[in-house]
Amino acid sequence: MSSPLSTEVRATPAENQAPPTSMDDAKWNRLHTLAAFCTLGGTALDGYILGVVGGSISAATNELHFSPLAQGLIGASALIGIFIGGLFFGRAADRWGRKTVFRWNLIVFAILSVLQLFAVGTWDLAVYRVLLGVAIGVEYAVGAALLSELVPRRFRGPLLATLQATWFLGFVGANFVALGFADVNWRVVLASSVIPALIIAIARIWLPESPRWLVTQGRAAEAQAIVDTHFAAGTTLPEVEPAVESGGFRELFDKTHWRRSAYAGIFWACQVAPLFAIFTFITPVLDDLGLPSGFSRDFMMNMLQLLGAIVFIWIVAVSRRRSLVIWTFAVVMAALLVLGLFPGAPLLVLAVATGVYLFVAAGSANLEFVYPSEMFPTRLRAAGVGFAAAMSRVGAALATYLLPVLIATIGVNLSLLALVLFPLVGLIASIAWAPETSRSAIR
Repeated sequence: MSSPLSTEVRATPAENQAPPTSMDDAKWNRLHTLAAFCTLGGTALDGYILGVVGGSISAATNELHFSPLAQGLIGASALIGIFIGGLFFGRAADRWGRKTVFRWNLIVFAILSVLQLFAVGTWDLAVYRVLLGVAIGVEYAVGAALLSELVPRRFRGPLLATLQATWFLGFVGANFVALGFADVNWRVVLASSVIPALIIAIARIWLPESPRWLVTQGRAAEAQAIVDTHFAAGTTLPEVEPAVESGGFRELFDKTHWRRSAYAGIFWACQVAPLFAIFTFITPVLDDLGLPSGFSRDFMMNMLQLLGAIVFIWIVAVSRRRSLVIWTFAVVMAALLVLGLFPGAPLLVLAVATGVYLFVAAGSANLEFVYPSEMFPTRLRAAGVGFAAAMSRVGAALATYLLPVLIATIGVNLSLLALVLFPLVGLIASIAWAPETSRSAIR
C-alpha cells in the first residue's frame, strides 16, 4: 500500500505543470525582435523614400526645368502608387499570406531605387516614383498587420505607435541627406534608398508566416508548428475568427464593417493630405511665411517632427483613441487657420503656430499604424488597412499635386486655408464615426 508521502510525490509533477500560454501573452523572444526590425525598418524606408523627394525636387527642377505641374506630379507620384499598392496588395496578403508579399516587396524597392539613377525627364521619374509608391502601399497594408499578429498584446499598441516614429526618423533622415547632397547629385540621393532596402530584404528571409493568418485559413497545424519553433514549450495559438467565403472588399462594406472602413480611409486621408503637401514643398511655404531660412530653420523643423512622433508614442499608449483623434484634428486645424488668416502676424506668432502644427501633425500620425489595425479582424486586417492607406493617398496626392499650383496662383496663405478643409472634414467625421478601440483585442 502506498504511503501518503509517495502519493504526494507522484501527484507533484502534474500539479506543477504551467498552464498553457497563448502566443498573445508570451514573453518577448527573438521572433518578436526580428518582426519588429523587419517592420520598423520597412516603415523607416517608406519615410525615407517619401521624404527624400522634397529635398531633391529643387535640384532636379534646376537641371530639368520642371513646371509647377510637373513638380506636383513628381511630388504626388509615390502617393498615387501607394493608392494602388494598398488597395490591391492588402487583399492579396489576406488571401495568399503575409510572408510572400512582405518578402518580395523589398526586392522591388531596391530595383526601383536604382532605376532613379537613369531618370532624364518628368515622365520616367514619375513612373519610377509611382512604382515605388506601390511598394510602399504594400508595406502600409502588410507591415502593421503582420506586426500586430505576431507580437504579444501588451507590446502591441506601443510598437504600432512606434511605426510612425520610425517613419518620421526615415523622413527626417531623408531631409538631411537631401539638404546635404541633392545639389551635388540629386539622382544618387533618390537612389540611396537601395542600401536600407537590401539590408531589410535580407532580414525578412527568416521571417515566418503569421500563425494567426494560417489559423484563419484552416491551417492550424502549420500555425502550431511555427509557434512550437519560435515560442516556449506549451505556447498555444490565440483564438481567431475564421475566414468566411464572402471575405475581401465585399465584407469591408457589409452592414457590419462599412462605417469603420469608410472612417478609416477618411481619418487617414485627412491627417496626411496637408502634411504631405506642406512637407513636399516646405521651403517655399516657410519662405513665404517669413520664417528665417537656413540650416537652423530646417534643423528645428525636422526635430519638431521627430519629437512629436516620439512624444506621441506615450500619448497614444495612455490615451483613448477616439478622444485623441478628435482633439488633434482640432489643434491642427487651428494652427493652419492662424497661418492662413494672419499673414501679417508677428514672427513669433507665426513661428509658434508652425511649431504646433509640425509637432501635433507628426505626432498624431502615430495613430495611422495603430488605429486602422485595431478596427478590423484578422481575416480583413490587411485588406482594411490597405484600403484605408489607399484612400489616404488619394487625399495626399490631390493636395500635393495642387499645392504648387495654388501657391503660384493664390499665394501660400490662401493655399494653407484651402488645406484647412482636410482637418475640418476629419474632425467632423471623427465626432460622428470614430470608434473606441483602445481596449479591443486583436481578433
